[in-house]
Amino acid sequence: MMPVIRRSLFILGCLFAASCNSNSPYYRVQITAPEAVSLMPGESAQFDLTLDRVGDQPGELRVNLESQPDGITLTPEVVLPEGETTITTPVTVAVAQDIQVTGTQRMLLLATDSVKDFASGATFYVVVLPPTVAQPDFSITLEPRQITVLAGANEFVGVTVNRIAPFAGPVTLTVESPTRRISAQPVVVAADQTTVNFLIYTQSSLTRLPVPITVIATSEDGRQAKTGLTLNIR
Repeated sequence: MMPVIRRSLFILGCLFAASCNSNSPYYRVQITAPEAVSLMPGESAQFDLTLDRVGDQPGELRVNLESQPDGITLTPEVVLPEGETTITTPVTVAVAQDIQVTGTQRMLLLATDSVKDFASGATFYVVVLPPTVAQPDFSITLEPRQITVLAGANEFVGVTVNRIAPFAGPVTLTVESPTRRISAQPVVVAADQTTVNFLIYTQSSLTRLPVPITVIATSEDGRQAKTGLTLNIR
């Protein structure tokens, strides 16, 4: 549900021009957190958020989620006490069942230092995937549900077809993408197969952002099961 790739987001507490002055205090905050989280309506995910800082007279530092749409929350507020330099806090990002948006949502992890009267932010993405569509006698699941891909490279995702008797036929896998720069060749999952590796193709001109696509399984009589996949394009 969550990416294993983690990144550090650097926040400079003074302008570059000021940092060139030897009399200016040095101040740096590093936030380590997942690059993006993919969730369906009604889901939540927990991860560790780590704050590290170096600076003179460090005050209480608070990190909150800003610029998020209604229905996305990050709790609890992360607080680094005055005078301390590092803290790791488990936080939970949640998407409400009745959220009105889908797709990639760009937000801000905002850090505020009470003593420095300083605030700055770093980008954080939540990808709201559409709810899974299942048929009465078959559905599909993905492992993982979010993959990191270099633009122009190709990557496999594991797809499992869950059949319920009496259905025992083949299904054909395809993708539905918001851009033609992401594609896949149709793959038939034979009646005696349950899990296959499905190859996703990308083009080098893709923007380096998380992109949600839909994996579709179609039976011989035209019925479809669907589920979402996030490609974290780098």
